[in-house]
Order: sequence, then structure tokens, then C-alpha cells
Amino acid sequence: MPVNATNEYYLAEERYKNAKTREEKIKALEEMISLLPKHHGSEKLLMELKRRLAKLKSQKESRPATTSFTIKKEGVAQVCLIGLTNSGKSTLLKILTGVDVKIADYPYTTVKPEVGMMRYEDVWIQIVEIPSTFEPAWLGIAHNCDLIIKVIDGENDIGEQRRELKRILDENRIKVKTIKVVMKRPIDVESIKNVIWRNLNLIRIYTKDQGKEPEKTPIVFKNKATVEDVVKQVHKDFLKHFRFAKVWGKSVKHQGAQVGLEHELADKDIVQIFA
Repeated sequence: MPVNATNEYYLAEERYKNAKTREEKIKALEEMISLLPKHHGSEKLLMELKRRLAKLKSQKESRPATTSFTIKKEGVAQVCLIGLTNSGKSTLLKILTGVDVKIADYPYTTVKPEVGMMRYEDVWIQIVEIPSTFEPAWLGIAHNCDLIIKVIDGENDIGEQRRELKRILDENRIKVKTIKVVMKRPIDVESIKNVIWRNLNLIRIYTKDQGKEPEKTPIVFKNKATVEDVVKQVHKDFLKHFRFAKVWGKSVKHQGAQVGLEHELADKDIVQIFA
């Protein structure tokens, strides 16, 4: 047994002994390795634990069919937080959304998905924390989200965490765009929000009526949008009688320029339709 091992180590060892599935054994072994005191007297045990872990990970386990779990999308997009235990997911969720979640320094504090809404300028983005138990039912949410944030603990081996998260995503065939956030102090919240927005590839378009201020709530499109897309969103019948549109924003050289249906718009453009 390791010298001066903590109670948490022995609890993890007990979970390993009582584990009934391959995934449970892997998680318990990972805890044991992280909690094991690192000194000369524990080297042999550390090597043995890593050998067991490598052997388990190389095995394939047939998984029983599970019921997928979904969370209704709200706001303009849904973003999932995925990370190993104690990587800072709950902290990041609270920082981004203000939602009151349980945060503790022991493993597997979050046992079910936690949801919050992040305000980005004038739109709302849904943030979902996926528990680090990585149950297939919870991972079903990640299959259908718009972006995944891989949350990395900056105080531990970053490369190992990245490889493990890649393995989890690959094994579960999750093919969603991912970005990485390393949890180090201080945390630049606005910078993280900007990175999330850029990687969602969304475009906000504001419509306006003649003589009035632009609408405060934008129409949001994925990747790109043309004037025709905006017209269809406002009222499909306008296409039959469309004459032209005036645009203010980054997509035109001269503000209030007159354009046709094919004109490609940029984020935050203002469009006035004439029909």
C-alpha cells in the first residue's frame, strides 16, 4: 500500500474493487493514480496501476442499449462543457451563466447535466455541463449541440487530459466542433465568450421600418445569410413584391446602400426591405 495515502485514495481503491463495469474500473483507477502520493516508495504501485489502466482501456466492452437524454435547446445555440472530473466545468458554467451549481474539490460532484443561459451582447446562448461520468445518456446531449468546450484543468497534465477527452469523443462518435478552455487564474470571461461566439459561426441581422429605429431582437442565421434569407424570415409574400433593400453595416461600403436579394450580409447588419 502507498505510504501516507489519503482517505480519498482508499475510497477510490474500494470503488475499484467493487466496480462491476469496465468504465467504472477505469474511472476508479484514474482517481487512484491522481491521488497516489508521488515518491520513490510508490513508484512500483504507480506503474502497476498505470498498467491495469492501459489494459482496461485497450479492451472493448459491449454496451447495452441506453435511452438517450435530451435538453430542449433555448437561445440561439447550445454549447456543451465536457471535461474530466474536477477540471473546472461547474466553475466555468457558473462564471459564464451565473447559475448556482454545486462546486467541490472532490470527484464527480455533478451527477446530472446542469444548464444555464449565457448572455452575449444581445443574444442568449445555452450552456450545458455534461457530468464527467460520461454516461451514454448524458453524452447524447453532446451529439446534438452546436459546440463543445473541452474544459482542461490547468494545474494537471494538459496533454493527457486532451488525449483522454479525444478518446471519449471518438469512442462515442461525437462529431461536433470543439474548442479548448484551460482553467487557470485569472479567468478572462469576456475573452471566453468571444471565442464561443466566433466558433458558433452565427450572424445577427436587424430589420427596420422606414423612419424607425432597428428592431432590438435580431434574426439569427447559421454561417451566412443573404437579403433573400431575411425577406423569407420576415414574410415569404414579400419575395413576390420585392423591389430592393437598404443595408447598414460591414457588408456595404456606403451606409444605406441599395442592394438586391443576392447580397450577402455580415454580423450586425441592419436591413430595410422595400416591397
